[in-house]
Amino acid sequence: MATGERAAVPSLWPVEARLAALLPDLLVFRKPRGPEPELATAQGVLLGVHVTGFTALMDRFSLTCKSEHDMDKLAHIFSYYISDIVEHVLCFGGDILNITGNVLLALWTVKQNQLSDIITLVAKCSLEIQEKFGIYHTKEGQDLQLKIGLSAGQISQVIVGNEQRQYLLLVGQDVDDVQLAQRLAQANEIVLSWNCWKLCEQYMFEVEIMREDEAVKLRDMRIIDAFDFDEHFDKCLDYLPHYQTSADTLRTALDLDPDSALEQTLRKHIMKNLLKKIDEGQPTEYVSEFRTVTMVLVSLEFHKSAWVLHLCHLIQEAALYISTVIEKGGGQLSRIFMFEKGCMFLCVFGLPGDKKPDECAHALESSFSIFSFCWEKLAETKLVSISITNGPVFCGVIGAVARHEYTVIGPKVSLVARMITAYPGLVSCDEVTYLRSMLPAYNFKKLPEKMMKNISNPGKMYEYLGHRRCIMFGKRHLARERNKNHPLLDREKELEAFRMAQQGCLHQKEGHAVLYEGGKGYGKSQLLAEINFLAQKEGHRVLPLKLKETDFKQCFYAIQTLMAIFFEIDTCPAYYRQECLHKQLCGMVEEPLHCLFNDLFFVKFPLSFKVSHMDDLTRQKKVKACFFQVLQEAVRETPLIFLIDEAQYMDAASWEFLETLLSSVPIIMVMTLTPTITLCDCAQHFLQSSQAVLVPILKLAATSLLRMACWELGVVSIPQELQIYLLHRCFGNPLYCEVLCQDLLSKDILVFHDLEKEEENSKWETLSANAVKSTMYNIPPAGSEDQELYICTVKDDVNLDTVLLPPLLKEIAVNQLDQLSPEEQLLVKCAAVIGHCFQIDLLQHLLPGWDKNKLLQVLKVLVDIHVFLWFNKSQELPAESILVPSSIKIIEQTKEEKKKKSDADSPLSPQEELSLPQTKVLEFGVPLLREAAWELWPRAQQIALHLECACFLRDLACRCGNCHGGDFVPFHRFAICSTKSCSGTSRFCSYKDTGSVLTQVITDRLQLPSPQDSFQFQTKECRSQEAFTSEHCRTEEEFLDQMNRKLAQTSPEKDMLTTKPCHCEEILKLVLSPLTRHCLVIGEATCAFYYLLEAAAASLDLSDNYMAFFYLRKASSLLGQPSAFSFLKKHKVKICQFEEATFCCLRSEVCFNMGQITLAKKLARQGLQLLKRSFPWTWFGVLLQTFLEKYWRSCCLSRSPDNPSENKKKLAVLQQRVRCLSLLWQLYNLETTTSSRRFAGLATLMQKNSAEELASGAPDCYVGPSASVCVSFNAMSTAAF
Repeated sequence: MATGERAAVPSLWPVEARLAALLPDLLVFRKPRGPEPELATAQGVLLGVHVTGFTALMDRFSLTCKSEHDMDKLAHIFSYYISDIVEHVLCFGGDILNITGNVLLALWTVKQNQLSDIITLVAKCSLEIQEKFGIYHTKEGQDLQLKIGLSAGQISQVIVGNEQRQYLLLVGQDVDDVQLAQRLAQANEIVLSWNCWKLCEQYMFEVEIMREDEAVKLRDMRIIDAFDFDEHFDKCLDYLPHYQTSADTLRTALDLDPDSALEQTLRKHIMKNLLKKIDEGQPTEYVSEFRTVTMVLVSLEFHKSAWVLHLCHLIQEAALYISTVIEKGGGQLSRIFMFEKGCMFLCVFGLPGDKKPDECAHALESSFSIFSFCWEKLAETKLVSISITNGPVFCGVIGAVARHEYTVIGPKVSLVARMITAYPGLVSCDEVTYLRSMLPAYNFKKLPEKMMKNISNPGKMYEYLGHRRCIMFGKRHLARERNKNHPLLDREKELEAFRMAQQGCLHQKEGHAVLYEGGKGYGKSQLLAEINFLAQKEGHRVLPLKLKETDFKQCFYAIQTLMAIFFEIDTCPAYYRQECLHKQLCGMVEEPLHCLFNDLFFVKFPLSFKVSHMDDLTRQKKVKACFFQVLQEAVRETPLIFLIDEAQYMDAASWEFLETLLSSVPIIMVMTLTPTITLCDCAQHFLQSSQAVLVPILKLAATSLLRMACWELGVVSIPQELQIYLLHRCFGNPLYCEVLCQDLLSKDILVFHDLEKEEENSKWETLSANAVKSTMYNIPPAGSEDQELYICTVKDDVNLDTVLLPPLLKEIAVNQLDQLSPEEQLLVKCAAVIGHCFQIDLLQHLLPGWDKNKLLQVLKVLVDIHVFLWFNKSQELPAESILVPSSIKIIEQTKEEKKKKSDADSPLSPQEELSLPQTKVLEFGVPLLREAAWELWPRAQQIALHLECACFLRDLACRCGNCHGGDFVPFHRFAICSTKSCSGTSRFCSYKDTGSVLTQVITDRLQLPSPQDSFQFQTKECRSQEAFTSEHCRTEEEFLDQMNRKLAQTSPEKDMLTTKPCHCEEILKLVLSPLTRHCLVIGEATCAFYYLLEAAAASLDLSDNYMAFFYLRKASSLLGQPSAFSFLKKHKVKICQFEEATFCCLRSEVCFNMGQITLAKKLARQGLQLLKRSFPWTWFGVLLQTFLEKYWRSCCLSRSPDNPSENKKKLAVLQQRVRCLSLLWQLYNLETTTSSRRFAGLATLMQKNSAEELASGAPDCYVGPSASVCVSFNAMSTAAF
């Protein structure tokens, strides 16, 4: 259920049922109680199932995984394994209390005199679980096994929390007993606690005493003739009032009548982010995500002398404080669970909808606050331990349909639990949390490495010491240095603002401040580095400083650090600091005032009498006056510039000082600001000064961004698909471009070619570099002029659409996504599956239960905040739909009925109500958002959604209506239909390769275009074509005369007035190209190959040779590397001979357009051979073939078959023959030799004969533009033969 392949929760379930599926019957049927923690006791049997090997399996994934998709496999394995166990327990009447980590806990609540019978029932259930699910073999080589523990007796339950959020806890000796039994059990064993053994019917069990008065090992149940388990089972059902006899839902709790009071009670036990999605009506399979989160595990151990009720009150107090502190930092208290010595609280930061910037820093600060509170405020506390980890996890639903839980799974979840026992009594964190928190290093202490069970490489660990003031200066200069090989791009206006301030300061002798405001990654730090270089080059003295978020909390910190840099004591040794400062102050500040700087600069000048009589306020004013005096003297000698990066983190006292300094000292201040941070009042007042100028930093232009990418990659040109990849993800953000280029280099998916070196052109596989050269734009090299020049290409087996984002960029995008509402997030995630551009109708198809009005309302909000933009192109799209389906009348009638129904329901259409543009196509307007949203989906759900998209787009994959419809490769669908289903339609998986990830049930939904999906061809053109080709032209002269007569009957002026514009380009971009991507993602390589051929043919029709080459190269990678020996030739994807011939023909045309004549001839001949027509290589062969074509073949035109489908298959073959022969004619016509003219004449003659055969076989069909063009114009060369 975690990955969406099992039965999903029915969409018709009411909210109460969806809530009940997430909770145990113990809560659903619980009687209302008071607000204070109250113990409720009952008799029952506890079953604990521990999955061993799961932590070791996660460790294997953590060592080998390169992406979060490996977490998908982990969640898939665990969820499917645990769901079978859950369903088995439910069948035996058990109540699943929780699924915590790799432990499942179930309860049978009965009366005391019924315990023995129920223990027998639970024992039988345990034996069957071990028999059916005891060992699970994984492909990774790590087996999952079960350890089962049973206990029976008095079970105490308590609910802690407040009116907003509550948690169920089980306490008591029998809870400890079941945990002890689990620990004592080995793999595939069942252990009963001693009390459970005493209460059961002992004569019925074969056991082994493990420890006296502790536990017994259950081996089997004894077979007694008088004992009938079915009768015993029916007897036990009378003890279980909530057992569901229906096999549909397995739980009575799911069939309860709507009850608002019950709903409000259940909502308190479910996390708020999950509640929002349930209220929104999102299907359960849409809830799960893969994302990076920060986990905090708080462990409290209590003294054994504490009473149970008193412990419950302590846990209540701790839960209230922990939830309050965690929620302030953007996290949630996920669950509370008991163990033998105390309890644990699992908190998670960054769950769906909760992602915040700096979540690691918030987690650390919240943890230290909780640590201090628990030690100081909670009595009876023996030990407090807190561990924090950060990493990718699966956040979603695991379990069965009737009973599941929302949880997190991943290696970091296991690590956070192991850290509690490895580092007790500390606030410990892993290295990732330490690095991503961006907190000062002096707030941490490195911990010694320790061995952890089933974790081979836990990494470095740190103790968080809390926020502490730095007791010495560190180097706080600019984080980014100027790169001479990467010139600053598109920042002339920004630099001009600095030069104006510089001139004003030098000539007018007054201070000036320039504040650059821009989003993260827009190049603010790089701009400061350039200004730093230019200022120092002109002889100015520059004081650079980069601030961090924690600096805002330290009063006067920015000025303190700037003046330390000014006095040159920021990096000097501590023992030399006082002497250095004394030299700097001599002559500018009188000696008795030197002691004013003791606390500020951590020196120890003797306290003077004058200073000793000053109060704190007077001392502060005197320090500022001294600073003004020192800076005033300094600017008289050398112009002074303050460079402050991330100035939004500056404290209020420093802003106030700088404002006064600006009005009194001729100094230049250059700062950078991030607009998302709210500035303090002092900063706002500073910005309103007449001497301060706010300069916005805009995004880079597309050309500048591509230049930057070339410099980052060290090339002078990049391929078109890489340009699209970068432009769609960067949106002009330099940081994104830099990180993406570095990520591409680290993943080794680019191939570099020497620009001056001639590449081998005899093979199709070596044409990538030449294709890039043919579309190359001039990018000057960043280095010296005599260096070698390179271009790069993308490896053939790499799909850039599925390349995962670097973690840094994904975190940025997920932060933006979580700022949206749940319904907006769902819409963005579904749109991300479709692609960068998407149609509204297809988007609605993916959104379950959404009507058009709701969709448009949410879209309007997202368009208003620029998450989406209306698709913009060079020419405006027409009002009518440009996507003409394959004329399936049933589909058209259904759409008409839906349209009439929607029109009848509302007097005002949604388009009129919300001003929907005619395009009905949108594109993403926020960088990285689409890619990050797509990566959040679990793999199986990705496949399901891509499958829906492919099924929707399949009927639109044809030429536009103005081009008479039809396949871009003429009669393509008929030619591949060699295998039919009983209904006469070819399945999408007709040539399905054995490595497909889809099951037959899924692929049955996705079909290639069927021969029965015939196009509504134009009859007028058919008659004209028939009349044109009905007469058999015996000679070239007759053929040309016939052609001239037909051309004379046509009025060009009339045709120009009646011809409608072609929209095949939009179909290529919005249908064919996405279809290939969807098919590749779902693993249907045969279908992908089909649409890649269609896309390549469409690109050639639109004169886009490079994109045709791109699609054909993708098709080549699907087929695999060709063998050097023809008899060993075996494709990875099974394709029919016609598609292989079409593949050769299209490649030949691309090679011809690239100037690769020899290879084009070779491929065209190869295509003809696959189409069962040979083209000679020698002059003798030309003579013989010419004789046959003139006198024998013209008399032996084959009769068209009676079967229309077979007839169209033949037409498809003839069309491709005509295309190949036309190419050969053009290729040989480029040469002026006599031999070449003979080959060209033969090609024309063969083409004419094939065209006549084509026309004779298609009296009722419009064969498309390619055949008529070939017959009409290429045959003109016959006269020369």
